[in-house]
Amino acid sequence: MSVGDDDVGIRYADVFVVVREGEPGPGPNDWEVNLRTCDQHRLEPGEHDLTLEAADGSHLEGRALLRFSDGTRHLFRGDSHLAGYDDPA
Repeated sequence: MSVGDDDVGIRYADVFVVVREGEPGPGPNDWEVNLRTCDQHRLEPGEHDLTLEAADGSHLEGRALLRFSDGTRHLFRGDSHLAGYDDPA
């Protein structure tokens, strides 16, 4: 995973996505990423460009706001289109 230009070693991550009834995919703020880093990792408050590669090789990218961080646990809330979620394979 990368946060901006910074590669981040992760221990565990979840991506939560909401697709509202009648919509073709998630809205700009209908997704979030909850992750745990391997080591202490300071992240600045504000917006970050996230790039994730899942275990199955798929890629997700989007801009998100850092909502919480204690150094090892970080919660981001989507603030843009989540590229890769609804893109054709």
